[in-house]
Parts: sequence; structure tokens; C-alpha cells
Amino acid sequence: MAATGDPWRALARLIAGERRRYVLLALVLTIGAALPLAGPLLVRSVVDRASGGGASTRDIVIPALAYLGLAVGSQFVAVFVAWLATISAWNTANRLRLLLAGHVLDLDLEFHRTHSPGELIQRVDGDITSVSDFLGRVVTKVASAAVLVSGMFVVLVAIDWRIGACFFIYVVVAGRLSLRTRNDAVDQSVDQMSAYARLFGGIEERLTAGEDLRSNRAGPHVMWRFIEDSAAVLAASESAERAFVRFWARVQSAITIGLGLALIGSAWLLDTGAVTVGTTLLLVQYALLLRKPLEDIVDNFNIIQKATGAMVRVDELLSIRPAVADSGTTSPPPGALSIDCSDLGFHYGDGEPILAGINLSIGAGRSVGLIGRTGGGKSTFTRVVLRLVDVTEGQLLLGGVPIGEIPLSELRRRVAMIPQEVHILAASVRDNVTLFDPAISDERVRVALRSAGLDALAEGDLDALLGADEVSLSAGEEQLLSFARIWLRDPDLIVLDEATARVDPGTEERLEKAVSQLIRGRTSILVAHRLSTLSAVDEILVIDGGRVVEHGDRSTLEGDGASEFRRLLELALEVDA
Repeated sequence: MAATGDPWRALARLIAGERRRYVLLALVLTIGAALPLAGPLLVRSVVDRASGGGASTRDIVIPALAYLGLAVGSQFVAVFVAWLATISAWNTANRLRLLLAGHVLDLDLEFHRTHSPGELIQRVDGDITSVSDFLGRVVTKVASAAVLVSGMFVVLVAIDWRIGACFFIYVVVAGRLSLRTRNDAVDQSVDQMSAYARLFGGIEERLTAGEDLRSNRAGPHVMWRFIEDSAAVLAASESAERAFVRFWARVQSAITIGLGLALIGSAWLLDTGAVTVGTTLLLVQYALLLRKPLEDIVDNFNIIQKATGAMVRVDELLSIRPAVADSGTTSPPPGALSIDCSDLGFHYGDGEPILAGINLSIGAGRSVGLIGRTGGGKSTFTRVVLRLVDVTEGQLLLGGVPIGEIPLSELRRRVAMIPQEVHILAASVRDNVTLFDPAISDERVRVALRSAGLDALAEGDLDALLGADEVSLSAGEEQLLSFARIWLRDPDLIVLDEATARVDPGTEERLEKAVSQLIRGRTSILVAHRLSTLSAVDEILVIDGGRVVEHGDRSTLEGDGASEFRRLLELALEVDA
């Protein structure tokens, strides 16, 4: 579902997926809303017969029993409507969550760089919960009110068209006044939820960086930021509550005026002989019935407010298109992928080049050690090669095919990255290696674990939970587990980003052996600051200031006293000494 510019139209398209359930809900809801209309008609009949003096006991008892039956039936229907509405709302909300989560995952790195995980959790879960509450608790009441008002109008027109016309005018005027106040409050609701998203995003960010903040005595700054975010939430909430009070006052005024008009009009009509006593009671009862749905709308106004704001924010999020478009139709030849760059450049839209004028060729199956100073463009170059971002200048070929012409599904299957920070999921050993792919056999998982040097995990229980009391891993073992994931995927091009940066010398030796096996037969780029980890690569690529400073065979550059690589090696030896 793409963004439509109308959030409720977008929601209606999702509801269409639950069409049968909502049709049944509408049918039952119509019956449930129509039942209360029959009660005052029964009372009118009994009162008119009794006031005429010709009513028997039977004429009173039978309508009374029917009235009791209507009351009991209305309660049963109300329970069924509530159950069916809740099930339908949760199904629709879950489909919307899946849609939104998938859309967020498809967005590019620049989006995720400017939106914290806490904020996105609030958007994907908190906003959708507001929509679910609206569908389950408010829509049924609004629909019941609509059926009830329509039924009243039909009955009153049948009694006297002038009474029906007055009723219609009253409902239109009261409805317009209430809706105008409600529409004025939507912006306040959007601001309130945005403030909450910033608050939750800040909390998540500061909890994640807790150790750094404490060790650097940044606690006071963090608390002031928390106070500022909380103050923004308070201000936005006060604005939303003021909008609610304005709405409540208008609806209560409409209810009071309507009841007063019904009493005055009924008394006048009865005095002129235009209506019977029973009809007078019916008008008063209908005025009282009309009070209930209006008060329900007031009671649930906050839910309506939040749901409207939530759907605006959902539609805004869906309107954000991925910067990396999937329009490719050409597949590179099978096997290891060559890399060819022609005048390649990249910037983040601010005109400041991160990469510029890169021309190089890496043969299929070659391993390259990528080095250079921090901030020189190494990570950006790997992101371009993996197409996590698109080049802004020049051309990049993988396997002789422009990278933008390769379908993203195939590209993601044939390239892989091992980051410096490995994420271990709250799941079993098997699921952590396969990433929840049930088609992969246990034997393949064990082979991958052994290949990565994790023999103990390979011989153990694959259903044991990682991160729990059952199995805990060191930082080096976590890194090795990420190697096992790559072995299962068997990609044609891999990027290792500082894979040995967080481990001790003993574990580093195991990692280097795993790296040597992993890069064999594949095109690979190893980003490293510790140059000792590049003993197994074929080539060295030095990038500094966004440009290629040096590129050549590793052994040749190592033996060249004038090469940048040789200078960096000697500098590293001096530091170690």
C-alpha cells in the first residue's frame, strides 16, 4: 500500500482485506443499533392505548415482554459486536504493522541515520496501536450512532414530516460544530505523538550508550535532554487536552440544547393536539437515546484524536520512498564478482564529496585490504559496493553489469557484509545462524559452525538459546558466528568491516584462519586498521580524502620502500614497539 495523501483512504484499503468480517460486523451492528428504536415505539403504542381507555391487560403485558426481550437482545448483540470488532481491528492493525515494518526496512541508510530505533518503534507500534483502538472501540460506536440517527429520522418523518425536518436540522448543525472542533485538534494530536516519538527515541539512544555516558560523566547533560523532551511532551499534551475540552463543551451544549428543544417542542405539540401523549414520550426518549452516542464520541475523543494523528504520520512515513530503487533486470554471470569503478563519486546531498574521482578495477575472486585514515571514505566505499547507497557520480560495475541494473533481490543474495558490531538475536543457536530460515538443515548449520571455528556450538544443542543462561558467547565468538552466517549464504562478494577489531590476540588468530578460508574463491574487501590482519589478501587499496591514494599487489607494495602501504606498516610497527 503506497501513500495516498489521504490517511483514511489508505486505511480503507487495508480494511478491504478483511471485507467479509467487516460486512458481517456491519450487518450485526445495524441490527444492534436498530433494536433500541423499537422500544420507544412499543411504549408509544401502550401509552396511546391506555390513555384511550380501551387497553386490556394483555395489551400492556405483551408489549412489556417484547420491550424486555429487546433489552436483553440488545445486550447480546452488543457483546458480539465488541468481540467481532476487536478481532477485525487487530487483524487490520497487524497487517498495517507488517506493511509499515517492511517499508521501514526497505528504506536506505540515510533515513535510518536520521531516525532513531526508539522513534521508529513508536511509529510502527505505538501509532498502529492507536489505529487499532480506534477501529475496535470507536468505529462501531460511530457506525451505531449513524444507524441510530438514520432510524430516528425515518421514524420521525413517518410520524410527522415537520418533526423529522427539525430533527434533521438539529443533527446537521450539532454535527458540524462538533466536527469542526475535532478537525482543529488533529494537528495538536500529531504534535503530541511526534513529541512522544522524540522522547522514546532519546531514551533508547541514551540507554544504548549508557556505559559511554557514565564513564564520561555525561549524566547531567542526558538528564537535561530528558527534561527538555519531557517538557515538549507535556506542552503538546496540554494543547491536545485543551482541544478535547473545547470539543467536550460543544458536544455537551448540543446535547443539552437538543434535550431542551425536545421537551419544549413535545409539550407544545401535545398542547396543540398535533401529537398524542405516546408520541410525546417517544420524542423525549429519542432525545435521551441520542445523548448516548454523542457522549460515547466525547469519551473516545482522545482515541479519535490519536488515531487521526497516527494515520497522518503513517501516511507520511509511507510517502518516503527508498533512495535505492529496485528497477534492475540484468544478472551478472555466476561466480565471484569483479568490481570496476569509473570516475565514481558520492555525496549525501549536501554537495560535500565523500568519494571523488575513483577509478579502479578489482578482478573476480581477488581479496583486497582496504585501509586509510578514519573519515577517509572507506566505509562509504563499501556501502556503495554493496549498494546500500547509490553513487552520485560516475559508474560502478559488478561482474561487468552496472550495479543499478542488477535486481536488488539478486544483489542481496550475492553480496554480504560482516560488520564490526555483530547483533546476536534473542533466539536459538540455529536461528541465529540461519536467520530464521527453516529450509536449512541442521547438518548444514553444524558444518557452517565448524568452518567458522565454533566446534563447541556445532556439537551442542542447536535449539539452545543464545544470550540466555544456556549459551553465552564472547565478542570473538560472536564475530565467528557472523562468519557462519556467511558460509551458509555462500555469497560471491563479501565485505569484512574491522572483523578483528574487538578481540584478543588468541581469538584474533582463530578469526584470521576463518577469514582465510572465507575469502577463498570469492571477491572480498577487508576494511582494517590493524594491518597485521591483511596478510592473506591479494591486493591493498588505500583511500584517503575520498580518493584512491594507492592500489596494487600486496607483496609488491610491501616491498616498495616508497609506497604508502609500506609507510603505514612501518608506522604500525613503531606503535606496537
